[in-house]
Amino acid sequence: MKQTTLVFGPSVAQERTVSVSGSSAKKRRRKEEETEEDAKDAKEDVWEEATFWSVVRTRRTQEAKMLCKIGTELVVSRDPTNEKDPEHAIKLVAESKTVGHLPALAAVHLSALLDGPSPPWVARATVIGGDSEGSVEPIQVRIRFKLEEESKDGAERRSFLESVLASASKGQAEQFKQKCEQLAGALDAVLDFCANRAAHLFHDCEVRLMRTVKALPLRPKALLVRLYMRKRQWFRVGLLSRYVEVGDIEAAVSTLHEHGLVSRLSDCVEDVSLESQLSLLSVKELQGLAGRCLVKDHKRMRRRDLVRALSAAGEGAQKIADCVKRCVGGCVEIAPDAIAVLNLVRFTYFLNDSQGLERFVLRHQGICNYPSYAVSVSGSVFRTREELIEYQSACEAESRLQAALEANNLKTARKLLSHSCAKLGFHLDDEDWGTTTKQKLSRVSGNPELPKGSGEPSLLQSFRASWVHVGIAHQGIALLEKKRRYSDAIELIQVLLGRPERPSKRGDWWVRFTVDLEHLGQKETSLEVAESALADKWVRVGQRLSLQRRILRLGKPPRRWKKPAFAERASWKPRERKFVGRPTNRERSVRSNFVGFDDENVTVEQLALQYYSQEDHGSWRGLHSENGIWGTLFALLMWDVLFSDVPDVFQHPFQAAPLDLDSDFFYSQRKELIDARLREISEGNAPCLIQAVWSRESERRTLCVGLTWGKYQLDQLVTIVQCIGGAGLAIIMRLLAEDHKHWRSGMPDLVLWRTTPSPSALLSEVKGPRDTLADKQRAWLAELSFGGVDVEVCKILEKDM
Repeated sequence: MKQTTLVFGPSVAQERTVSVSGSSAKKRRRKEEETEEDAKDAKEDVWEEATFWSVVRTRRTQEAKMLCKIGTELVVSRDPTNEKDPEHAIKLVAESKTVGHLPALAAVHLSALLDGPSPPWVARATVIGGDSEGSVEPIQVRIRFKLEEESKDGAERRSFLESVLASASKGQAEQFKQKCEQLAGALDAVLDFCANRAAHLFHDCEVRLMRTVKALPLRPKALLVRLYMRKRQWFRVGLLSRYVEVGDIEAAVSTLHEHGLVSRLSDCVEDVSLESQLSLLSVKELQGLAGRCLVKDHKRMRRRDLVRALSAAGEGAQKIADCVKRCVGGCVEIAPDAIAVLNLVRFTYFLNDSQGLERFVLRHQGICNYPSYAVSVSGSVFRTREELIEYQSACEAESRLQAALEANNLKTARKLLSHSCAKLGFHLDDEDWGTTTKQKLSRVSGNPELPKGSGEPSLLQSFRASWVHVGIAHQGIALLEKKRRYSDAIELIQVLLGRPERPSKRGDWWVRFTVDLEHLGQKETSLEVAESALADKWVRVGQRLSLQRRILRLGKPPRRWKKPAFAERASWKPRERKFVGRPTNRERSVRSNFVGFDDENVTVEQLALQYYSQEDHGSWRGLHSENGIWGTLFALLMWDVLFSDVPDVFQHPFQAAPLDLDSDFFYSQRKELIDARLREISEGNAPCLIQAVWSRESERRTLCVGLTWGKYQLDQLVTIVQCIGGAGLAIIMRLLAEDHKHWRSGMPDLVLWRTTPSPSALLSEVKGPRDTLADKQRAWLAELSFGGVDVEVCKILEKDM
């Protein structure tokens, strides 16, 4: 039979271009030549074949990379377990391990060959592109199709094969184009927003650069987005082949370079440190270079140790730099001017540093689905460019502070804190803070009202630099107290109480004010401050209870003879249930663990669940949920309220909650909607409301604040709300709606329910032998109990030795 070969797919020469150097390049070329010869010679008397070229993004595991070296034979088979497309997905398998999948729009057509009529087609794939070391993804593959056995209608089947492969090739090209359009569309959407709604925030030179980016051809623009989302400085051009949708990488890089959007390493190598150049190498390349430089124990070193050792080469630094240059080939970075404008554009659109263009990509891929709501913006959040730049700088400082605190870098944390305090008019030395308790207060005062003339804080005030600086200073209170600098902490608190920003923090400031005064031995002043603080309407229930309890403790005769009106409620104690457990540890600084009723090692919450489940103690079913289940129920029950049409609370389509959810404006701006929903809940309609939202949003796993899909089952949630009852559930939802930021934490540990003899529920706060109730937990228990919800504290005692 005459041998025929049909070839479909992207240009092989274009797709296989991978930049390597020296012996690696020679090995790759030799391996490819051997593979090509094997393909021509092997089974020529058997294969009546057609060839399809494709590019496959492999799984990002070391095992997958090692299995996908050039010349590797892969098995091509259907993947009916694929979640995205079980009917068409095609996987590539090596040594019984799935290493990747064919492009979806190509698989839609090729699946017809693997599912086709008897005798079926047989497909085999060979890796013909990538890195011979298996370190570059994606890989280029050649897939050959043939009939498993001879058939009378062979010509008709070959015609069918040709048609399918042509369609698959077209679908693959279309998928790559769609990917580029998605990436470019994300950047265009952000640029258009800034041009139409925030043009006054940008200089003329920045506007010109934005127009240059907007006018880029499709594929170079897609590459620019890819580079920008990588969050690193330099990129090896040879490794950018992983972005298969771009096609000709060199051409795209050249276009970006011509427009001044990227810089080449060869143009500014003198300005790039040796350490930065070394960071471009892989670990294997670093080990090879270290071996040639006679670095001891280089094979055991980690990346950063290798870079550090090679950077300290001294006189040999130039030789090392030359070796790096030969190894990495061409390298590019986004030009500094371009990266500055792109950062400013992204921040202006998202209003934070935590989101970026990847949000568009994740939405297109169906990984992150956001709720449907109307983006209603009445004007720019920032009135001037200065406001934007100051707010952006403050947010960056806040991020650095968090990183410093997590790394226990107190020197950096003190410096950032001192800078923010200076912005608020409070001088704080950023040198090393000594521990001292002998301090004198220059003054003691605190206004229980917001500063006159400031008015009620609006939603947009939270996007001002001063708002962020107050938040940074708030974290400084704990740092000062840790060093026993109580006088400085009090003076800082007084400064914060004189500011209009972050009024929801005022309760915390008043509590710390009174505590620090006690540390300084000024109990009478502490009592007076606590009494004054109760007049502040921004003091929330948890902090108010803490202040009331402090007043009762400090205000005993002879300081105060008359009991305050709140004495009875503030002295309320929840019902307690106690039982003895068998501890596995008795250390004070370690979380308590016990031997469970099943003789397994358990936490106090797990032990309590086992205790409550016993017939003698109620046969309760339960969950250790703390705040989790209430966040889920709040999202499901208040969905329509959360995403109702309110001006300015939705600034872009990638929000899981309105901007004002954690402010006092959430309730006031939706009072009628919230009250109407609470009436529905109290009337017993919660199960229907939950089921309606669940049926509409669960399949998409729509993102919403507090909601965790998959953690709870629908029937479980419905049963729980039925057992709690409409009145009790409405009380919980009202508290969360009125002050979500304050009430979203501190709820009882366990949710317990039972349906016999009648539906009932119990919320239980579990405490170990050395645990005590926090004021916010006590406030929750009090509010729930006064609202008719059954609550108690479960105290687990230790068995005597």
